[in-house]
Amino acid sequence: MGKPMTLLKVLAIVIGLLTAACSTTQFEVKSDPVTAEVSVLNEKNEKKPLGKTPLLMPDSEVKKILGDGVTPGEFFTVVVEKEGFVPQTFSIPASRFGTLVTSLTVKLKEGEAPQEARIAKEILDHLFLAQKLALAQQFERAQIELDKVITPFPKFSRALSMRASIYFAQKNYPESMKWYEEALKNDPQMEEAVKMLAKVRTLQGLPTTGIDAGKKGP
Repeated sequence: MGKPMTLLKVLAIVIGLLTAACSTTQFEVKSDPVTAEVSVLNEKNEKKPLGKTPLLMPDSEVKKILGDGVTPGEFFTVVVEKEGFVPQTFSIPASRFGTLVTSLTVKLKEGEAPQEARIAKEILDHLFLAQKLALAQQFERAQIELDKVITPFPKFSRALSMRASIYFAQKNYPESMKWYEEALKNDPQMEEAVKMLAKVRTLQGLPTTGIDAGKKGP
């Protein structure tokens, strides 16, 4: 009888099997109708094509296309679109080997996406990603996402307030105060911004009375 396997050899075999299993996982996208274009958005919001439906490709290829900017646990966007049909988008969590979602079945509806609905969704996507990046203390990347909202919509108070909150988290109180004031100019009823502005002014030793959207601090 041969010598029993050592623990290290057993671990090596198990790890090898797990790696092989993960590396051969397939990412599948089906659509009705077929031949829809499938693409992903990387961390720079650049659209990268994967192919047409029915699509079947290794997770490792998806990971390669996404690049190193999307880390395990982060969400990335899959877009399924076909001329004459309303595009569909999906936020999918990434894994070490590609994606935690291995199969998508998409029913496309005839028609074109209304411009207003498309813009609204894009804004929400940027805000969601900015919030997620800020929570992960990736403040610079969060501000880049907010730029994509504030540049075309400079009076969008929710984005202005979120920018202020990021500066507050970084203890950059002068910038935080500036952006809370900008938010209140456009939405004087934003209670959260009023409270935070008062807090920022207190931290800087400034008076908190008379705070409103039309007045800036000294």
